[in-house]
Amino acid sequence: MKYLLAITFFVVACSDSPTPTGAVCPSPDPMTLTYDNFGRDFMDRYCTWCHDSSLTHSMRNGAPLYHDFDTLIGVLEVSNHVDEQSGAGPNASNHFMPPSRCPTTKGGALDKNCAQPTEEERKNLAIWLACEKDRPH
Repeated sequence: MKYLLAITFFVVACSDSPTPTGAVCPSPDPMTLTYDNFGRDFMDRYCTWCHDSSLTHSMRNGAPLYHDFDTLIGVLEVSNHVDEQSGAGPNASNHFMPPSRCPTTKGGALDKNCAQPTEEERKNLAIWLACEKDRPH
């Protein structure tokens, strides 16, 4: 039993976990990454297959309710989670989302490999989120 507990502790302590990226918005905000020129396309390409407000619980493939990325407000409501799951920055590079399998159609069965953001896209995501939090909406 002692060995099982020791192994469990070791695996948990050494495994990756969602971590804030530590990305900050440059000051002054350069407005080079916005919802219109970056965020919407990123979310549509990688996230809204399962994180869309039009999808019922059974169509979300495990995506939590109210984690909807088809609007800017939906992203901002859980921006810390997005950063911790998919962003990259000085403190972490998170590759938890998107998962390995995705649906071909929104809300469908997980029947294809998910497109994965590049490391540059993940860095831009974290910077965009950091800037967007401070912008007036």
